[in-house]
Amino acid sequence: MRRPELLAAALIVAALALIAGWNTYKYPSGAGYDVRQHEEYADLLIHEGKIPGPETRSEYYTPPLFYALAGAATVVGEHVHSGDPHKLGQVLNWLVLLATAGVLWLLARELFPGRLWLQLSALAFFCFLPVVLRVGAMFHPEPLSMLLTAVALLLAARMLGRPDLRWQLAAATGVVLGLGQLVRAFSLWTFAAVVLALAVARAWRPLAVVVLATAIVASPWYIRQAVKYGDPIFDRPTKREAIWERRPAEFYVGLGLPDVFTDPIRPNFRNQAIPTTYSEVWGDYFGVWRGHRGPQSIIGLLPTVLAVAGWIVLLVRSRRLPARFAIAVLPGLGLLGYLFFTVSYPTADGDVLKASYMLTTAPAWALAFGYAIDGLPGRIRLVTAAVLAASELASLPFLLY
Repeated sequence: MRRPELLAAALIVAALALIAGWNTYKYPSGAGYDVRQHEEYADLLIHEGKIPGPETRSEYYTPPLFYALAGAATVVGEHVHSGDPHKLGQVLNWLVLLATAGVLWLLARELFPGRLWLQLSALAFFCFLPVVLRVGAMFHPEPLSMLLTAVALLLAARMLGRPDLRWQLAAATGVVLGLGQLVRAFSLWTFAAVVLALAVARAWRPLAVVVLATAIVASPWYIRQAVKYGDPIFDRPTKREAIWERRPAEFYVGLGLPDVFTDPIRPNFRNQAIPTTYSEVWGDYFGVWRGHRGPQSIIGLLPTVLAVAGWIVLLVRSRRLPARFAIAVLPGLGLLGYLFFTVSYPTADGDVLKASYMLTTAPAWALAFGYAIDGLPGRIRLVTAAVLAASELASLPFLLY
């Protein structure tokens, strides 16, 4: 790699380190999505060796890996930052964000060698994506799930692209996929993406090893939940009616106009999937951050169009390229899984429509965005890059808490 390319990537990651580091420092450890339940889970697990139950509002259906690591960080915090020990759990997520950016850079180089525009665009998209920075500042398990997804995608890309079908690499991929499922069940669609890629490659023996290793790592948790609660994944009550009857048509087709651009915060366009999720990606629909949200919805338009267009083209062109197939299919699987979950468990306040539930797909969306930028004609690409860079500078006050 040439020195200027490495310097550009280092500068982007350094910007992430500074922005995310500031947010970790300033964002209250007691703020964020379900933060009380997350912190109580970590404390109970690390101090008493117990997983919370359903008797009170808790995250008892969430696997324990993040809470074990965050709980250990909290114990360190009790000695070095006793006034706010959970702040060390946020520091853990800061490190996780930096690690994910590094893995994404390696993944982009692995899949698209020599395509500098793609590599740097993907890295920048990830490092300045509001939902990544917002959730990364919290005491929350999703960033760790995202990191493990990125590592699994990198291992799968190396296995299928080089190719390197040794059982050791397949086993490592399965272990990482299993660990992801010990953080959040939303990692299941990463597992599905890797399995599909191996099937496309007709790599049956590595596929069997990946599935076996994943099962060995993750099945104890699923068995525990199935025996204890009757549901291995998400033991929460829901409506008994058919799934297609649980949401009105407005949920699927509502656009939330004009509020999605003028006042994108709850309760506006409540329980409308498209504007709520969009506002969650680029802004702060549930009011856990601060800053002007309206401009963020406008700033997010161009990168959203590019990411979606890039994904569609990448998906079409990767049908017979197993090494790229996992990252090409992951955004679609994430959208389907997110839709199934949000339709299956409707709530009056719409709080299941959190873009953080799809955070595991952020590295794949970043690569799709980079693919779109790389495919633009030279002069148009330069103008687009300039507009996007100006947009990021304009959104900086919002990205910094």
